[in-house]
Amino acid sequence: MKVAQFLEVSAIMVSVLVFSPTRGQAASWQQAWSAQASAEYDSNPAMAPAYPVDIWRSIFEPGYKLKGTDGVNELNMGVALQITRASNKMISPNREDSRGFFDWRQRSNTDEFGISGAYDEVATRTTTIDNTGPGLADSTRTSRLLSANENQALTERSTLALDGAYEQVFYKGGTFVNYVTRSAGMKFSYAWNERNTPFLRISYTDYKPTNDGALSRLNNVLIGWNWKISEYLECTIQAGKSRMDNVQGKQGGVNVQYTDQRTLVAINADRQVSPSGFGGFVTVDQAKGSWSYALNESSKTGVDLEWQKNHLSMNVVNNTAGAWLQQDINSSWGTRMYYLHKISMGGGARAYSNILGVSLMYTPSDF
Repeated sequence: MKVAQFLEVSAIMVSVLVFSPTRGQAASWQQAWSAQASAEYDSNPAMAPAYPVDIWRSIFEPGYKLKGTDGVNELNMGVALQITRASNKMISPNREDSRGFFDWRQRSNTDEFGISGAYDEVATRTTTIDNTGPGLADSTRTSRLLSANENQALTERSTLALDGAYEQVFYKGGTFVNYVTRSAGMKFSYAWNERNTPFLRISYTDYKPTNDGALSRLNNVLIGWNWKISEYLECTIQAGKSRMDNVQGKQGGVNVQYTDQRTLVAINADRQVSPSGFGGFVTVDQAKGSWSYALNESSKTGVDLEWQKNHLSMNVVNNTAGAWLQQDINSSWGTRMYYLHKISMGGGARAYSNILGVSLMYTPSDF
């Protein structure tokens, strides 16, 4: 099913259910187009450990979003297309990757229920969980996701959240395994006071290859704490155990965020077990950090850092460091200059890449 068909069917179904003419309040709608055009230089797009070949790449990303409300109901939908062209098609083939989503929410004073769907195409070179390290072929990962969740206030302080999801993932090119996952989870939170909220989360995920491979099961139990340290600083800590078939492991992490009028700092470090195109679940250790600062009302700058290690038969480590500068031309138009330095290590090989680019962006400010 193509993304346009996916969104068309989703829009019809959800609109009929949610925005019915029997309701007393008329629905209001907003829509907007957006676009981003980028030109960049990549010193080693294939992440080859020896004899790298550089390219110039152009990227055009048009998008469309639609938002509707009728009191307690809210519907958000969107579709986007990323068109990529490169100077060397043998190293970096032309791509047209589409994605789309819908999200319906119904809210009350004590309850929220939602249904979401997503369709996404992306090059496996940019999906770090499926990244096999230097020399990765330029294949495509396509996913279709349908999920539902409900948040219910049990008392003034306690909340129960339930969620479930069904996802299909398939690949074009490479030696990856197509698969289907089904997941369900629950989270119980208790607001100890205005600043402290402990929680317990239990979840289950099963993984089934579409080639009649063996079914894998993953169970997680996590205990965590949300801590609002001050008006600007928040922290979440969680730890627990995972059980994949008959193998036990540990999961957990910490997330810290600082926000004031001009500065945003976010730090995250965790271990998680995720489904992948390698025929099962993969344990991933990762650490991310980002900093952004508003230089004035129309310009801001930032730095992004990421480290990730996939525990495969051979460990694959990916590092990315980047910096950017964004300048607003007016309320809708802006420019962005960026630089990325990437390192990939796996199987005894190490590869480097430097990316330098500039973007022109159009985003309506009144949506």
